[in-house]
Amino acid sequence: MPENEVGDEEFMALAKDQARARALRTSMQRLAGQSGNGALQEMAREVLSGRVGLREALQVGAYREALQEKARAGMRAIDGMSAAERGEAEAEGQRQLDAYQAEIDQEQSERGRMLGRGGASRSGPGKHSGDWRP
Repeated sequence: MPENEVGDEEFMALAKDQARARALRTSMQRLAGQSGNGALQEMAREVLSGRVGLREALQVGAYREALQEKARAGMRAIDGMSAAERGEAEAEGQRQLDAYQAEIDQEQSERGRMLGRGGASRSGPGKHSGDWRP
C-alpha cells in the first residue's frame, strides 16, 4: 500500500469484517489503476487518497452513475453464467476472502511479535528512567 493511501480501516463501516474491508480497498486500487472509465478511476483515487469517503463519493452523481453501470454489467455477466459457473465464482470469492483474512492474521501476528521485542510491552523501568540531576 502506498504511503499516501488509506488503509483497510477506512472501509470497515461498509464492510462486514476485515477481510471484506481489504477486498473493498483492493477493488478501489484496481479501479484507480484501470483505464477506460475516468469517473470510476477518479472516484477510486479520491477515496484511496482519503480526500473523500466512499459514502461521500457515492453522493456524487457522475461517480454513482458510473458505479451503477459497472454493477449492472456485473449482474448481466452473473446472469449469463450457468449454475456451475456461479458456484465456482462464489467459491473463488470465498477463497480470496480467506486469503485476505490469512494476510491480516499474519500482519497482526507480526505486529504482536514486534511489540513483544520492541519495548512497548516491556516491563520494568525504561532505558532513560531513574534518578538523575541536571
